Amino acid sequence: MKKASLSDIALRLGVSKTLVSFVLNGKAKEYRISDDICQRVMDVAKELNYTPNRIAQGLRTGHTKTIGLIIADIANPFFGKLGREIEQEAARYGYNIIFCSSDENPEKSAQQIAMLQQSQVDGFIISPPINSEDQIRTLAKGQIPFVLIDRFFPEIDCNHIVVDNFDAAYTATKHLLSLGRRRIANITLNLDLANMKDRTDGYKQALRDASIEVDENLVKVLPFSHENKDVALAINELLGKKDDLKADAILFSTSKIGIMAIECISSLGLKIPDDIAVVSFDNTDAYKICVSPVTVIGQPLKEIGKTAMQILLNEIKHPGVKVKTQKVTLKTEFIVRKSCGS
Repeated sequence: MKKASLSDIALRLGVSKTLVSFVLNGKAKEYRISDDICQRVMDVAKELNYTPNRIAQGLRTGHTKTIGLIIADIANPFFGKLGREIEQEAARYGYNIIFCSSDENPEKSAQQIAMLQQSQVDGFIISPPINSEDQIRTLAKGQIPFVLIDRFFPEIDCNHIVVDNFDAAYTATKHLLSLGRRRIANITLNLDLANMKDRTDGYKQALRDASIEVDENLVKVLPFSHENKDVALAINELLGKKDDLKADAILFSTSKIGIMAIECISSLGLKIPDDIAVVSFDNTDAYKICVSPVTVIGQPLKEIGKTAMQILLNEIKHPGVKVKTQKVTLKTEFIVRKSCGS
């Protein structure tokens, strides 16, 4: 079936295509088009199941009302929930979201940015993978509206929204120390990204402030493409000998790691928190229904989504205008549950 066009609506009503366009683009009052005509246009548009061509609309208005969202890893529950918050916030302003997941792959991220530019998106919200600095620099030089979320590159001056990862990890580690845990491990990801480095730095500083020497054997750095086998290896190195556990607590730097690690801990016949205490970044729903609900560092997803949209829309509304770079750091929430033994 042929897709309905502006011309079809105009022909049915006996009015001009321009008038129909004004009505459907919210410019009826500006051009003094009566409410009666507006209602008739809307009724026929609905009857014909008219949907606007976003790209053609963008060529006319300069805006497609779409935003490209590139998240780092769709398999990570954190990014799934964050994407939902951003989508809901965008809808409040009449914007649609095109989702992409780079899978922490810079080549894939570059392809996605190119595809989204061809789709005429009005701007980007990006959680950039490691080694994608040149892509971000190119966007900045091209004066394309964008905001980075979750992580950023310190050497690039651009809009970004992150949480205070150092303080969050420091607080979590201090909490474990206050409960008598002294052999606290950290399972994390590639430390070349600022957010992961800050989490590990916060963990280490809390140990030093408690006069505990940092044991690098208790810091397990996994590749971004980590699978169950990578997490299982780290857990076995820390907890493989039940009578001689190297660690008495673990801080997980992501919920994806944490969920897989808790499964591995259970398979070893160990109990949380009796044998090992655990704390994790991200307040994923799975943590609430564990046998021992997991103590977490909750990130303000709704606030991240709201702030990202506000900054991006400000950039979109002022094209070519040098706006002060927005570098936002938000606080996390430390939520204590049974998994750390308190």
